[in-house]
Amino acid sequence: KGLEIRENKLPKSHPDLAVVYHNLAKLYLSTRQYNMAMKNVQQAVEIAQEKLPSNHPHILEYKETFEKIRKKM
Repeated sequence: KGLEIRENKLPKSHPDLAVVYHNLAKLYLSTRQYNMAMKNVQQAVEIAQEKLPSNHPHILEYKETFEKIRKKM
C-alpha cells in the first residue's frame, strides 16, 4: 500500500521510490521470494543509476543486494 501511494504521488524515477523498491527486495529476499526480490532490486538499481551520482552509496548498496539475490537464484 505504501508503494502504491508513493507511485501515485512521485515521478516514476524518483530516488525515494528506489529506496522503497530496495526495501521490498530485501524483504522478498528474506522470505526466499527470489523472483520478486530481483524484480524490485532491478527497479531500485535502474532508478538510482538514472537519478543519483555514480558514486552515491545507495547505488553500491543496491548492487550488493542484487548480487546477494543473484547468488540465491
